[in-house]
Parts: sequence; structure tokens; C-alpha cells
Amino acid sequence: YNLLIHYHSCGCCLLEQINAQEHTTNNTIIPAPNFHKANGDSLTVKGQIRIKFEKQKWTAKELKTAQIFENILNSKVPNKGADVKILFNTTDNTLANKESYKISITSKGIFVTGQEEGLFYAVQSLLQLLPNHLSGNNELKLPCVEIEDQPRYSYRGLQLDVSRHFFSTAVIKDLISQMSYYKLNNFHWHLTDDQVGNKFERFPRFFDGNPYGGFYTQEEIKDIVQYAQEHYVNIIPEIEMPGHASAAVAAYPNLACFPSPDFKVIESWGVFEDVFCAGKEETFVFLQDVLDEILPLFPSTYIHIGGDECPKTKWKQCPNCQKRIKELGLKDEHELQSYFVKRMEKYLNANGRQIFGWDEILEGGLAPNAAVMSWRGESGGISAAKQKHPVIMTPEDYVYFDHNQGYSLQEPLSVEQLYIKGVQANLWSEYLTSPAKLNYMLYPRLFALAEIAWTKTENKNYNNFMLDRIPYHLEKLEIQKRLYKVPTPLGIEDTALIASKYLGNNLPSFDA
Repeated sequence: YNLLIHYHSCGCCLLEQINAQEHTTNNTIIPAPNFHKANGDSLTVKGQIRIKFEKQKWTAKELKTAQIFENILNSKVPNKGADVKILFNTTDNTLANKESYKISITSKGIFVTGQEEGLFYAVQSLLQLLPNHLSGNNELKLPCVEIEDQPRYSYRGLQLDVSRHFFSTAVIKDLISQMSYYKLNNFHWHLTDDQVGNKFERFPRFFDGNPYGGFYTQEEIKDIVQYAQEHYVNIIPEIEMPGHASAAVAAYPNLACFPSPDFKVIESWGVFEDVFCAGKEETFVFLQDVLDEILPLFPSTYIHIGGDECPKTKWKQCPNCQKRIKELGLKDEHELQSYFVKRMEKYLNANGRQIFGWDEILEGGLAPNAAVMSWRGESGGISAAKQKHPVIMTPEDYVYFDHNQGYSLQEPLSVEQLYIKGVQANLWSEYLTSPAKLNYMLYPRLFALAEIAWTKTENKNYNNFMLDRIPYHLEKLEIQKRLYKVPTPLGIEDTALIASKYLGNNLPSFDA
């Protein structure tokens, strides 16, 4: 079950030997810290601990992070005092960036350096140093280590589609919590598609006829956004346009090129021809009104507007679209889509936001300030990077977690590294019918995603990842009673036997 074998370097597939950090004996932390050195000793915690801050300086967020570690550790040991010093330093200005941190565990105590995000990630690493089970004498032993860490990529994302199948606020919060534990920091929330749009207050019919579940109220969205902020996860909402708009045009037929009372909410999967009409002004008024409702709920700088899989069939036949093409001197329908995206970008820019779009927004000309998510392989991302646009690599063949497990994850390395801001895995929900199935498709692939996003290539160790750290985290999943796919043992390959090849005397022999 290969997770981290194949890597890209300058656009070429290379089989890379990942033997770095052999001496570090990091047996538990995912993603692997970029510097980790253990000396073989350990610190024993026999009772309750209390965290102190260097110079008595902390923010409210930093205090809450300290309390998380304090409460979890104290819940595992006897209710008596412990002679262990734990000191958090939030005043060190020498760290590389806001997500950087340092940990020093000695026989004297635990010493942590970091501010807000960095301190939070330090605590996630500390929690992963705790054993899954107490020793017989109710003592905790932590390895004595020196860790200096910072992320490889600033964007480390996971997307969930809630339009094909709905997931409750409790499931969304649980997913965000899991993300933050593995240092993922962007939750891409796919809210609308052909099957459903969320129930917007200005457009309540957007939700009508939805066969796949519920919707999120404004108060629920605010609550989830606040929860995500507490876990240092940014939420990027996605409102699909101009394609994947069947739910919208079923609710408001005039938004289509050829309105019909027969429009119905789609109850199957695929790409459908009735999209938003790019030739009607009311289309843009509608979408701007939807965004006006969305923007106050989500503080994210980026808003995702889709842009993928938009058939041009109806636009080619539509008098309004053809009139728009002629008036603007556009070459074809691809340039009409570019006009559509650029117009929506201009509206969002005027409201202090930037756009994300799938790599189809490159067709017909890229909007001036757009960031691109490259899902149809890597070429779209490389093209956007060459045009000096921010890029998130999310190639379908490797990081679409709704696909069957078993493929290796590929690294988004290219000649345009400066503009590759990170990686993202996507969970489309056509066949994610329950929270249990969601977890099954996530794990253990989420571990590999986290490692690709955080740990530099030269600091990865594949055997250590598979043989030491994954078992520790699978045990955690067992304790949490989460469903997951059991990975194939390292070195074993799946083999299909064709029965017709084994006839008569050719039957394989089996020992009794």
C-alpha cells in the first residue's frame, strides 16, 4: 500500500529513496518534524502538571492551547503533584514564521517555544508523543527530544463536498478537529452543485427539492467558522459557477439560457448542460447577492467559485450569450467563461476578497488575481505558476480521496516552486453516504497527505512512516472507534488470480 513512494521533480516522475532521519527515532509524530533528534532518555510524568509561561506573557489563544495539553495529560495520570517543569515561551522572535515551533524535552521538563499557530502545532506534536496506553504503574513516559519545526507548504488543505450527501455540523467539526491534529490548515467547503445549493436567506428555493439531506443555517455556519478558527483552520467556501448549476436553475429557471418549468433537481452524478446563462445580467445580480450573503459568514481571503466542467452547448445556442460574445469582441465560448470568471473576480476583489478556481479557469484567459487549484493533473498548475499565479496542487489521480485507496500520493514539485503554495485532497460525496464511509476514505491516506504538505522531502523516511508511525496512529483510530482501510503490509503486493489459468494439473498446491 504505497503512500509516499513517487515524487515529482521538475515535472518528472522519480523513485526516490527516503532514508533521511534514520537516527531520529520519531516513532509517533505525523507529519514528521523537519528536525527531530532523540537522545534515548525519557521523561517520566507521575502526576498532575501545570504549565507556566515565560515572562508571564501569553494571548488568550495561547492560554487555551496550553490548557488543551494540560487537561489531556492530566487526565491520564494520578491526581497528585508531579515534579516536572513545563514552560511555554511565546516571546521568542527568532522563529522562521508564525507556524514554526521548538520543543525540548529533557529529564528536567518540557520546554516549548512558539506563538499562537506555532504553539498549537507544538502541542499537537506533544500529544502525539504521549503513549496510547498508560503503563501499569500509571506513569507517562515521553522521549527526550529536540524538535525544530516549520511547514513545507503554507497551504495544507482538505475539501469536502456536502452537496451530494449532507454531513451534520458535528461531523464537520470532527473533521476540522482531525485536520488540525495533523496540521492541515485549510478546509475547502463545497456548498453548492447540481444536486443542491445551501438554503440562502435571500433565495430559499435554492434548497427546494434536495433529495440528499439538510442545509446549514447562518448560525450553524458562524459556529463552525469559529470552531475552525480555534483550531487554526481557515474555511474556504465554494459556490459553483458557471457550471454545476442545475440546482440553481431548477429553483430559478430564468438563470438558465432557456428557462423551462420542467427543470428538476438532479438526482444523479455527472456533468449537465443547463448552466448559468452568461448573457443575462440577472445571472450576475443573483450570484452577487449570493456572495453578499456568504461573505459576512466567512472571513477567508479566498472564495472558491468553481469554474470546472462547464459545457458550452447552451451558450452556443443562446441568443443572449452570443450577443454578449459579439458585443465584447470575444473569440469563443471559452473566452465568454473567462469574462464570467473575471467579472465575478472583480466583484469579489472590490469586496476585499480573492478567488480560487479549478484549473478550467485557465481556458480563455486567466483572471488577473486568481489562484488555481490544479485537479486535472499537474499541467494546469504549472501553466498558472508560469503566469505567476498562486497554485494549489490537487491532482485527481493521487489526492481524490473518494477514489478507491491504493494509489501512491505524488508530490507537487515543479520548476515553478515559488508559486506552488500547497497541496489539497478532495472528498467528493457522490458515494460518501455516512460519516463512517467518510472516515474510511480518509484513513490512512490523511496521514500521507499531512506528511507531504508539512515535511520536506529530504526529511521523510518511508519505512519509519509505514512501520513505526502509522501503527501508532491506527491504534488511535481503534481507540476512537473510527472506520479505516487496513493498509496492505509493507512489501506485499495485491495480486489477482485468474481461475481459468489454473485447470487440471496446473492447480497451485497448498500446504495442509
